[in-house]
Amino acid sequence: MSFPWLAQASHNKAALSEGLKIVRKVIARDAKKIGLSTTELYKLSIREPPPPTYSRSIAAREEHDEDTVPEVKYGKAGRRRAAPPVPPHPRHPVRSISFLKHSILPIIEGEQYVRHIRETRLVTRAADKSRPAPRGSKQQPASAARGSPVETMVWLWRSATPPKRVEKPPVPRPPIVYDCSHMKASKRKAHRTRDELAAKRAELQERRDKLKAEARHKVEVERRTIRRTEGRARHQAEERAALSVKEERRKQWEQKNPLLAKAFAAEREAEEQKLKKLRATLK
Repeated sequence: MSFPWLAQASHNKAALSEGLKIVRKVIARDAKKIGLSTTELYKLSIREPPPPTYSRSIAAREEHDEDTVPEVKYGKAGRRRAAPPVPPHPRHPVRSISFLKHSILPIIEGEQYVRHIRETRLVTRAADKSRPAPRGSKQQPASAARGSPVETMVWLWRSATPPKRVEKPPVPRPPIVYDCSHMKASKRKAHRTRDELAAKRAELQERRDKLKAEARHKVEVERRTIRRTEGRARHQAEERAALSVKEERRKQWEQKNPLLAKAFAAEREAEEQKLKKLRATLK
C-alpha cells in the first residue's frame, strides 16, 4: 500500500536539507558586510545550481506524479477546491520565497548564523499615477513625479557568528555526612568506626579493581604478541610455499620450452652486465 503523502514528505525533506546548504553558503558569502533582504537572498539562492542528486530525485518524482491521478478535493459546502499554485522554481531546493521565509530562514536564525536587523536604505519609489492629486495641492515637478530616493527602515538578513559553547564541568556531589551530634558518645564512636571501616573497604576494593585491570591488560598484551608472532610465522610459511611452487613451475616451463628459457636467461645476463657497468661508472 502506497501513501500519497510519503513522496511529498521526502521531497520536502530533501529540499529543506539542500536549501539550507545553499542559503548558508549565500549568507556566508554575500551577507557579511551588507545586509540582504529576503527578496535579494532568494534571488541569490536561485542562482546557485542544485546538486545532481536532487535533480534526479525531482525527475523521478515528476515521473511518479505523471503516472498518478490527481486527487479532487471538496470543501464543506461541496465546492471543489482549487489546486495550490505551482512554485516559481519547482526544480530548485529554494523553490519559492515563501519556502525560504517560513521553512529555511527560521532554522538558520535559530542556529544563530544569521541576524534579522533593521537598517536604513535609500529606496526609490515610483510615482503612483492611479491616485489623483488632492484638491488644492500644488503640482510636483517632473523629477519628483518620477520618484526620488527616500530613506526608509527595512528588515535585512546579516551573517553572524554563533557563540561558542562552553561545556561546564560536572559538579561533584557532596559526600553524605551523617549528623551524630544527638547520639551518645559510645554510639558516636561506633558510627565513626563504621565509617572508617567503610572507607577502608572502599579503598581496598578500588585497589583490587585496579590490580585486576592491570593483570587483564597484561594478559591481553601477551595474547596480542603471541597472535602477532603466530600470524607472522604463518605468513612467512605461506610465502615460502608460494615461492617453492613458483620455482617448480618455472623449472617445468624450462623443461617444456628450453629455447625460450635460454633466450630469457641470455637477456637476464645482459641486463645484469649493464647494471654492473652502470654501478662501476657511478662509483
